[in-house]
Amino acid sequence: MSRPVPAAAPAAVPPLRPGALVLLTAAVTALAAAGVLPRWPGLVHLVALPPLDLIADLRLLMAVSSGYPQFLAGLAAALALRVTVLAFLLGGARGPALRYAARYYLAVLPAALPAAGLLLGAGALLFYGLFWAGTAAVLLVTALTAAVPWAAPPRLARGCATAARHGMRLGTVGACLAALAVIGAVADVTRPAGPVLLVPVSALLTFAAARALRADPGLRAVRRLVAAVPAAGIAALALVAATGPAGPPTAPEPQEPRPGSLMLMSGVDSASGLGAILEIDPHTLGYRCGQTFYYSYAGPGDGQPRNLAMCPPTGGAPYGPGDTLRPTAELITFLEAQLTSLPRPVTLATHSQGVWITWEAAADGRLPGVSELVLTGPFPQNPVPYPPQGEPGRSRPAADVARLVAGLPRPGGTSAFEPDSPLGREWLARPRAVGRTLARPLPPGVRALGVASVFDLPLMPGGPDLPGAADACPVPVIHPNLPYATEFRRAVTAFLERRPLPDCPRWRSLVGPVFRPFAVPAVEPAGRPPAGRRRAVVSGRL
Repeated sequence: MSRPVPAAAPAAVPPLRPGALVLLTAAVTALAAAGVLPRWPGLVHLVALPPLDLIADLRLLMAVSSGYPQFLAGLAAALALRVTVLAFLLGGARGPALRYAARYYLAVLPAALPAAGLLLGAGALLFYGLFWAGTAAVLLVTALTAAVPWAAPPRLARGCATAARHGMRLGTVGACLAALAVIGAVADVTRPAGPVLLVPVSALLTFAAARALRADPGLRAVRRLVAAVPAAGIAALALVAATGPAGPPTAPEPQEPRPGSLMLMSGVDSASGLGAILEIDPHTLGYRCGQTFYYSYAGPGDGQPRNLAMCPPTGGAPYGPGDTLRPTAELITFLEAQLTSLPRPVTLATHSQGVWITWEAAADGRLPGVSELVLTGPFPQNPVPYPPQGEPGRSRPAADVARLVAGLPRPGGTSAFEPDSPLGREWLARPRAVGRTLARPLPPGVRALGVASVFDLPLMPGGPDLPGAADACPVPVIHPNLPYATEFRRAVTAFLERRPLPDCPRWRSLVGPVFRPFAVPAVEPAGRPPAGRRRAVVSGRL
């Protein structure tokens, strides 16, 4: 009688081998220390868990490539490097491990490219919507694919099925993302040395996460709890964005109106009487309609269509979205002419691109009668300048992505913004254009207040501070709705009355450092503001 054949023992899972990851970490650290790689907080993503590492490669390549041959060559090199490192981690650079790693990265590449492209377009156009859409795409791709490489080589389909049966190991992946967010935030606030020094810490996190995904050890409840914290934070940010003010509040006429006059100047894509800052009720800021005037991007005139403006425009020529893209010198001439006859002192409140135009006009001494500037939604830098259409140059992919996304439909219609318009070329395409202008001192007697949106902070590599201006606490509403927010009115009122600005909850200042590592590295590096100035901004006492 034959003996029963014992069942074959399951094949042992080969241990992870960190040697290649260690070499990659040393190379990234050395290249960043030498200045070859940018020292932006996203540097820690170059050694992060796949697919975050490939998405970081794409962001970096898109920002620095001068043409598509260079970008494709860099992409091929990045894929070869990533495949080799992952294969070594999975047990060695043998045929099955290499094929598995190659299939994984080629499978995630079609999703990683548009995610990186959205982040690139956000940096080039300074458009908050593209950044948050790109960040959401990165997090989604990571949540759906980060557990796959460690599940069941050598077949990718089996790895996907195994990961799906375990819920994509979202507890472990989410906990890793939470820890990486902390590392990235620390890297951001400790630049320029912080990102370099924290690369090994990020690599250690990657190896620990890979081991957990490979073996799925205990403490599952702890990992899920850690993952739930940032998930709840992101959900809260989405809720804040979705439930922000949709229109301007109204107020009774002030008993004692402020002296002088108020001029309201909108930003890109606005038109006569159509634009968030044009629609606010001036009574909420202490002015009456007889004191309120509306800037026209078409120049002086006898009046404009009222549309949604609270007060009837009594001056300026009718203008449309295309007029907001005129050359800056022409717009400053129009602004000077429309200010000349206004009762003084003049408070000039502007939004978005108007910040750059009014600051340059002020620095040139061409704002007659203006004593206060209210700068709503300012961007202190243009971090990803792009070359003119049809010409080679650094960030060539950024130029094409900017042109593509500028023509896409948005809520409310299609934007009229053109990256190659005179204004776009002067401010966004030209390296350091915004930073150079805002570094110019304001003339004596002119005070300025900057009021940023919390949702714009990740697109500000050097932070939201404006040199020579008081900086209000960032407001938790999206960029277009800033003039509608109650906190905007409180900050402006305190500024005009020379009272201390309202205090700032700490979480608002943290949104930038936490999410800035997902942004495209600035082509022109931006420094950090002095520590003393940052403390003044947070306290609201500047």
